[in-house]
Amino acid sequence: MYRRPKFLEVLIRIREEMAREADYDTDLFAEMVRSGNIVEKRSRFSLSESHSPDDGAKPRPNKSGR
Repeated sequence: MYRRPKFLEVLIRIREEMAREADYDTDLFAEMVRSGNIVEKRSRFSLSESHSPDDGAKPRPNKSGR
């Protein structure tokens, strides 16, 4: 077989790390739901929002109107 390019090796490592983080977040969410211990005041981040979460502005709808 041939050796993988360095870019592909790095990309695979990044995808593996993202998958582990997503699994952790899912497990954490499931535990919060099971225990009923959900924190109401938390910072929320979204790539589609250009304002800071604490400035009181409402998020803008995306192009599809949702």
